[in-house]
Amino acid sequence: MISSMTGYGRGEAYYEGIGFVVEIRSVNHRYRDIFFRMPRELVALEEKMKQLIGEKVTRGRLEVIVTMKEAGERKRHVEVDLELARGYYQALNKLQEKFNLKDDVKLEQLAGYPDVLNVEGEELLNFWPGLEKALEESLEKMAGMRLSEGKNLAADIEGRLKDTEELLKGIEGRAPQVVEYYRQRLLDRLEDLLPRDHEVDQNRILTECTLFADRSDINEEITRLYSHLKAFKEIIQAGGTVGRKMDFLVQELYREINTIGSKANDYEIARLVVDIKSELEKIREQVQNIE
Repeated sequence: MISSMTGYGRGEAYYEGIGFVVEIRSVNHRYRDIFFRMPRELVALEEKMKQLIGEKVTRGRLEVIVTMKEAGERKRHVEVDLELARGYYQALNKLQEKFNLKDDVKLEQLAGYPDVLNVEGEELLNFWPGLEKALEESLEKMAGMRLSEGKNLAADIEGRLKDTEELLKGIEGRAPQVVEYYRQRLLDRLEDLLPRDHEVDQNRILTECTLFADRSDINEEITRLYSHLKAFKEIIQAGGTVGRKMDFLVQELYREINTIGSKANDYEIARLVVDIKSELEKIREQVQNIE
Protein backbone atom coordinates (compact mmCIF):
# COMPACT_ATOMS: atom_id res chain seq x y z
CA MET A 1 0.00 0.00 0.00
CA ILE A 2 1.07 3.56 -0.61
CA SER A 3 1.12 6.13 2.16
CA SER A 4 0.10 9.76 2.23
CA MET A 5 2.37 12.33 3.90
CA THR A 6 -0.60 13.84 5.76
CA GLY A 7 -1.46 12.39 9.14
CA TYR A 8 -1.80 12.79 12.90
CA GLY A 9 -1.05 10.54 15.83
CA ARG A 10 -1.20 10.82 19.63
CA GLY A 11 0.48 8.54 22.14
CA GLU A 12 0.51 8.50 25.92
CA ALA A 13 2.54 6.49 28.43
CA TYR A 14 3.48 6.58 32.12
CA TYR A 15 6.83 5.60 33.54
CA GLU A 16 8.07 5.93 37.12
CA GLY A 17 5.39 8.45 38.05
CA ILE A 18 5.82 10.65 34.98
CA GLY A 19 3.33 10.76 32.11
CA PHE A 20 4.44 11.51 28.55
CA VAL A 21 2.12 12.66 25.77
CA VAL A 22 3.46 12.80 22.21
CA GLU A 23 1.51 14.31 19.31
CA ILE A 24 2.77 14.18 15.71
CA ARG A 25 1.36 16.10 12.77
CA SER A 26 2.74 15.50 9.29
CA VAL A 27 2.22 17.27 5.96
CA ASN A 28 3.78 16.84 2.54
CA HIS A 29 7.41 17.86 2.03
CA ARG A 30 10.06 16.96 -0.49
CA TYR A 31 12.33 15.51 2.22
CA ARG A 32 12.00 14.51 5.88
CA ASP A 33 11.90 17.58 8.09
CA ILE A 34 11.26 17.25 11.84
CA PHE A 35 10.45 20.05 14.31
CA PHE A 36 10.16 19.50 18.06
CA ARG A 37 8.23 21.36 20.75
CA MET A 38 9.07 19.87 24.13
CA PRO A 39 10.10 20.75 27.70
CA ARG A 40 13.67 21.97 27.99
CA GLU A 41 14.52 19.05 30.24
CA LEU A 42 13.85 16.59 27.39
CA VAL A 43 16.00 18.25 24.73
CA ALA A 44 18.76 15.73 25.43
CA LEU A 45 16.44 12.99 24.12
CA GLU A 46 15.77 14.74 20.80
CA GLU A 47 18.33 12.69 18.84
CA LYS A 48 16.87 9.43 20.13
CA MET A 49 13.44 10.59 19.00
CA LYS A 50 14.75 11.61 15.57
CA GLN A 51 16.34 8.20 15.11
CA LEU A 52 13.10 6.39 15.97
CA ILE A 53 11.03 8.63 13.69
CA GLY A 54 13.55 8.14 10.87
CA GLU A 55 13.01 4.38 11.05
CA LYS A 56 9.27 4.86 10.40
CA VAL A 57 9.03 7.93 8.16
CA THR A 58 11.03 8.73 5.02
CA ARG A 59 9.34 11.92 3.75
CA GLY A 60 7.18 14.70 5.13
CA ARG A 61 7.33 17.71 7.41
CA LEU A 62 6.63 16.55 10.96
CA GLU A 63 5.79 18.62 14.01
CA VAL A 64 6.38 16.68 17.23
CA ILE A 65 4.81 18.05 20.42
CA VAL A 66 5.84 16.48 23.73
CA THR A 67 4.22 17.28 27.07
CA MET A 68 5.14 15.86 30.44
CA LYS A 69 2.86 15.26 33.42
CA GLU A 70 4.18 14.40 36.88
CA ALA A 71 1.99 12.26 39.12
CA GLY A 72 3.85 13.48 42.20
CA GLU A 73 6.76 15.61 43.26
CA ARG A 74 10.09 14.55 41.89
CA LYS A 75 12.95 14.41 44.36
CA ARG A 76 15.07 17.51 44.02
CA HIS A 77 18.09 18.90 45.84
CA VAL A 78 20.28 21.97 45.58
CA GLU A 79 23.90 21.71 44.49
CA VAL A 80 26.41 24.48 45.31
CA ASP A 81 29.41 25.13 43.06
CA LEU A 82 31.88 26.30 45.70
CA GLU A 83 34.75 26.86 43.28
CA LEU A 84 32.61 29.05 41.06
CA ALA A 85 31.29 30.99 44.08
CA ARG A 86 34.88 31.54 45.30
CA GLY A 87 35.82 32.85 41.85
CA TYR A 88 32.94 35.33 41.85
CA TYR A 89 33.84 36.42 45.40
CA GLN A 90 37.48 37.06 44.53
CA ALA A 91 36.54 38.94 41.37
CA LEU A 92 34.17 41.20 43.30
CA ASN A 93 36.85 41.93 45.91
CA LYS A 94 39.26 42.96 43.15
CA LEU A 95 36.65 45.35 41.80
CA GLN A 96 36.20 46.83 45.27
CA GLU A 97 39.93 47.45 45.64
CA LYS A 98 40.34 48.78 42.10
CA PHE A 99 37.52 51.31 42.30
CA ASN A 100 37.63 51.94 46.07
CA LEU A 101 34.11 50.63 46.64
CA LYS A 102 32.80 50.37 50.19
CA ASP A 103 29.92 47.91 49.73
CA ASP A 104 30.56 44.44 51.10
CA VAL A 105 29.98 41.31 49.03
CA LYS A 106 26.67 39.84 50.22
CA LEU A 107 25.47 36.24 50.20
CA GLU A 108 22.43 36.95 48.04
CA GLN A 109 24.71 38.48 45.42
CA LEU A 110 26.80 35.33 45.14
CA ALA A 111 23.73 33.07 45.13
CA GLY A 112 22.23 35.06 42.26
CA TYR A 113 25.13 34.56 39.87
CA PRO A 114 24.70 31.93 37.12
CA ASP A 115 25.36 28.29 38.06
CA VAL A 116 26.37 28.98 41.66
CA LEU A 117 23.20 27.23 42.86
CA ASN A 118 21.63 24.46 40.77
CA VAL A 119 18.40 22.58 41.45
CA GLU A 120 19.02 18.97 40.49
CA GLY A 121 16.25 16.46 39.77
CA GLU A 122 16.23 12.85 38.72
CA GLU A 123 18.09 12.33 35.44
CA LEU A 124 15.36 12.51 32.77
CA LEU A 125 17.42 10.38 30.40
CA ASN A 126 16.36 7.51 32.65
CA PHE A 127 12.76 8.08 31.59
CA TRP A 128 13.40 7.32 27.90
CA PRO A 129 11.40 4.03 28.02
CA GLY A 130 8.23 6.00 28.84
CA LEU A 131 8.82 8.65 26.19
CA GLU A 132 9.74 5.97 23.65
CA LYS A 133 6.48 4.11 24.26
CA ALA A 134 4.40 7.27 23.81
CA LEU A 135 6.33 8.16 20.65
CA GLU A 136 5.87 4.68 19.15
CA GLU A 137 2.13 4.82 19.82
CA SER A 138 1.82 8.23 18.14
CA LEU A 139 3.84 7.02 15.14
CA GLU A 140 1.67 3.92 14.80
CA LYS A 141 -1.55 5.96 14.83
CA MET A 142 -0.13 8.50 12.38
CA ALA A 143 0.97 5.67 10.06
CA GLY A 144 -2.57 4.26 10.12
CA MET A 145 -4.02 7.60 9.10
CA ARG A 146 -1.40 8.07 6.38
CA LEU A 147 -2.13 4.61 4.96
CA SER A 148 -5.87 5.29 4.94
CA GLU A 149 -5.32 8.58 3.11
CA GLY A 150 -2.86 6.84 0.78
CA LYS A 151 -5.54 4.30 -0.15
CA ASN A 152 -7.87 7.12 -1.16
CA LEU A 153 -5.14 8.83 -3.17
CA ALA A 154 -4.30 5.57 -4.97
CA ALA A 155 -7.95 5.01 -5.90
CA ASP A 156 -8.24 8.54 -7.28
CA ILE A 157 -5.00 8.25 -9.29
CA GLU A 158 -5.99 4.86 -10.71
CA GLY A 159 -9.28 6.32 -11.90
CA ARG A 160 -7.49 9.22 -13.58
CA LEU A 161 -4.97 6.88 -15.20
CA LYS A 162 -7.87 4.91 -16.66
CA ASP A 163 -9.43 8.12 -18.01
CA THR A 164 -6.07 9.16 -19.45
CA GLU A 165 -5.72 5.80 -21.20
CA GLU A 166 -9.17 6.18 -22.77
CA LEU A 167 -8.26 9.64 -24.05
CA LEU A 168 -5.00 8.25 -25.42
CA LYS A 169 -6.96 5.59 -27.31
CA GLY A 170 -8.88 8.44 -28.90
CA ILE A 171 -5.61 10.00 -30.09
CA GLU A 172 -4.39 6.62 -31.33
CA GLY A 173 -7.58 6.11 -33.32
CA ARG A 174 -7.52 9.60 -34.77
CA ALA A 175 -3.83 9.65 -35.77
CA PRO A 176 -4.15 7.56 -39.01
CA GLN A 177 -6.92 9.85 -40.25
CA VAL A 178 -4.86 13.03 -39.91
CA VAL A 179 -2.77 12.50 -43.07
CA GLU A 180 -5.85 11.71 -45.17
CA TYR A 181 -7.57 14.77 -43.75
CA TYR A 182 -4.52 16.86 -44.65
CA ARG A 183 -4.49 15.43 -48.21
CA GLN A 184 -8.14 16.29 -48.70
CA ARG A 185 -7.66 19.83 -47.41
CA LEU A 186 -4.69 20.27 -49.76
CA LEU A 187 -6.73 19.08 -52.74
CA ASP A 188 -9.64 21.34 -51.83
CA ARG A 189 -7.33 24.32 -51.55
CA LEU A 190 -5.69 23.62 -54.92
CA GLU A 191 -9.05 23.24 -56.61
CA ASP A 192 -10.05 26.65 -55.29
CA LEU A 193 -6.82 28.27 -56.48
CA LEU A 194 -6.23 26.55 -59.84
CA PRO A 195 -8.31 26.88 -63.00
CA ARG A 196 -10.96 24.22 -63.50
CA ASP A 197 -9.18 22.72 -66.51
CA HIS A 198 -5.83 22.50 -64.70
CA GLU A 199 -4.87 18.95 -63.70
CA VAL A 200 -3.56 18.51 -60.15
CA ASP A 201 -0.13 16.89 -59.89
CA GLN A 202 -0.87 13.78 -57.83
CA ASN A 203 2.83 13.00 -57.34
CA ARG A 204 3.34 16.42 -55.78
CA ILE A 205 0.37 15.84 -53.52
CA LEU A 206 1.80 12.46 -52.49
CA THR A 207 5.17 14.04 -51.72
CA GLU A 208 3.57 16.76 -49.58
CA CYS A 209 1.50 14.19 -47.70
CA THR A 210 4.56 12.02 -47.07
CA LEU A 211 6.47 14.98 -45.64
CA PHE A 212 3.48 15.91 -43.50
CA ALA A 213 3.16 12.32 -42.25
CA ASP A 214 6.82 12.29 -41.19
CA ARG A 215 6.50 15.58 -39.33
CA SER A 216 3.29 14.61 -37.57
CA ASP A 217 4.05 10.97 -36.77
CA ILE A 218 3.20 10.37 -33.09
CA ASN A 219 3.30 6.56 -32.93
CA GLU A 220 6.47 6.47 -30.81
CA GLU A 221 5.05 8.98 -28.32
CA ILE A 222 1.81 7.00 -28.05
CA THR A 223 3.75 3.78 -27.39
CA ARG A 224 5.82 5.45 -24.66
CA LEU A 225 2.71 6.93 -23.07
CA TYR A 226 1.10 3.48 -22.83
CA SER A 227 4.34 2.18 -21.30
CA HIS A 228 4.45 4.97 -18.69
CA LEU A 229 0.80 4.44 -17.77
CA LYS A 230 1.45 0.72 -17.27
CA ALA A 231 4.50 1.47 -15.10
CA PHE A 232 2.42 3.90 -13.03
CA LYS A 233 -0.18 1.21 -12.30
CA GLU A 234 2.54 -1.28 -11.35
CA ILE A 235 4.07 1.21 -8.91
CA ILE A 236 0.70 1.70 -7.21
CA GLN A 237 0.25 -2.06 -6.87
CA ALA A 238 3.78 -2.52 -5.50
CA GLY A 239 3.23 0.15 -2.81
CA GLY A 240 5.86 1.41 -0.40
CA THR A 241 7.72 4.69 -0.66
CA VAL A 242 6.90 5.55 -4.27
CA GLY A 243 6.20 9.28 -4.30
CA ARG A 244 9.41 10.26 -6.09
CA LYS A 245 8.96 7.52 -8.72
CA MET A 246 5.45 8.73 -9.40
CA ASP A 247 6.63 12.31 -9.69
CA PHE A 248 9.21 11.25 -12.28
CA LEU A 249 6.61 9.35 -14.32
CA VAL A 250 4.23 12.33 -14.30
CA GLN A 251 7.02 14.45 -15.79
CA GLU A 252 7.62 11.83 -18.48
CA LEU A 253 3.91 11.67 -19.30
CA TYR A 254 3.84 15.45 -19.63
CA ARG A 255 6.86 15.39 -21.93
CA GLU A 256 5.31 12.86 -24.31
CA ILE A 257 1.88 14.50 -24.45
CA ASN A 258 3.47 17.91 -25.08
CA THR A 259 5.38 16.41 -28.01
CA ILE A 260 2.15 15.01 -29.42
CA GLY A 261 0.51 18.41 -29.04
CA SER A 262 3.30 20.13 -30.96
CA LYS A 263 3.41 17.49 -33.74
CA ALA A 264 -0.22 16.73 -34.46
CA ASN A 265 -1.71 19.41 -36.69
CA ASP A 266 -5.27 18.36 -35.90
CA TYR A 267 -8.08 19.96 -33.91
CA GLU A 268 -9.47 16.70 -32.49
CA ILE A 269 -6.05 15.51 -31.28
CA ALA A 270 -5.34 18.97 -29.83
CA ARG A 271 -8.58 18.75 -27.83
CA LEU A 272 -7.67 15.30 -26.51
CA VAL A 273 -4.19 16.54 -25.58
CA VAL A 274 -5.74 19.32 -23.47
CA ASP A 275 -7.99 16.79 -21.72
CA ILE A 276 -5.03 14.51 -20.96
CA LYS A 277 -3.02 17.44 -19.58
CA SER A 278 -5.94 18.26 -17.29
CA GLU A 279 -5.92 14.70 -15.92
CA LEU A 280 -2.13 14.74 -15.51
CA GLU A 281 -2.31 17.99 -13.54
CA LYS A 282 -4.78 16.42 -11.11
CA ILE A 283 -2.58 13.33 -10.82
CA ARG A 284 0.46 15.50 -10.10
CA GLU A 285 -1.41 17.31 -7.32
CA GLN A 286 -2.22 13.97 -5.68
CA VAL A 287 1.32 12.65 -6.12
CA GLN A 288 2.67 15.63 -4.14
CA ASN A 289 0.98 14.12 -1.06
CA ILE A 290 2.40 10.60 -1.46
CA GLU A 291 5.40 9.48 0.60
